[in-house]
Amino acid sequence: MVAIVELNTLAETFRATLSSSGCFRLARWLLGAVCASLLSLSACHRNEAQPASASPASEKSAATCDPDPGSGVVSIPAGSLTLRNVEREIAPFQLDETEVTNARFATFVAETGYVTMAERLLATGEPNGSAVFRRPFNVHGANWWVFDDTASWKDPDGELGSHEPLPREPATHISYPDAIAFADWAGGRLPTEAEWEYAARGGRDGWEGRGQGRHNARDANSWQGIFPMENTGADGYEGLAPVGCFAANAYGLKDMSGNAWEWVERDAERDRDDKGLIAGGSFLCAENFCRNANPSGRQIQDIGFSASHIGFRLAYDMSPEGDNARKTGFEVVE
Repeated sequence: MVAIVELNTLAETFRATLSSSGCFRLARWLLGAVCASLLSLSACHRNEAQPASASPASEKSAATCDPDPGSGVVSIPAGSLTLRNVEREIAPFQLDETEVTNARFATFVAETGYVTMAERLLATGEPNGSAVFRRPFNVHGANWWVFDDTASWKDPDGELGSHEPLPREPATHISYPDAIAFADWAGGRLPTEAEWEYAARGGRDGWEGRGQGRHNARDANSWQGIFPMENTGADGYEGLAPVGCFAANAYGLKDMSGNAWEWVERDAERDRDDKGLIAGGSFLCAENFCRNANPSGRQIQDIGFSASHIGFRLAYDMSPEGDNARKTGFEVVE
């Protein structure tokens, strides 16, 4: 696993992109529909009274994790998966070893001038914004999603946060169109729902949960404690972790459970209108809420929506010459 694009260069590009400011006008997508689709929560309005420490990427991240800098593209063998009682044949393909990072996304933005949906301007001239998790003061007024018009992949905590995103953290506040634009640039695509789960299972018919029912995977960045009030950070991270901090599955893929939800390809049979699907859960999945930090975790989501726990990774059609991996900046991991 050897990175072709040197990490320090990516970090410099990332910092340069953070300092730039170019936005253009976009018609506002319907916030009401967005809020309804995010884990069925009703509290998506801005609330400046929420505490600034609500959605920090962990301050421990730099000290507790030294992720492999050679993250690459993993070859996934052919196989089959039963999905919604239908046997799906999976052709061999390739998949990013980790989520797309801030550094990699910054390279895309620097080369193309792309502006994410969260950064684009409304008819009023204000930024479109994105949803940010903020830990509530008490359970009775559990209003843990705030729509922040300053939040984006460059500023994941929004106006009340102080965390500067790290180059090797997953790029979040990514909408489906943002992920598609990156895929077009990188020469890849989003994985299908079946490909994503097949790869996440790592060649196993099932996944190693705990007892009966749905649970978060053991080795994943998820919420420890009682959501949304108490997060012990027992896994080393109260928020996002840098990519690659948790053990890989049998295929060599990392963070397929927890850390950040990931967009999968839209399906005409599955998705309606402006809906899509995110998979794998996030750092906000707790045992008393969500329990989606596992290979079978999925959530219907408006395609124009973005939030502080939604990212993505790319798939690539198999090519004997390896041309599919050239634009990613990484070598193929066999």
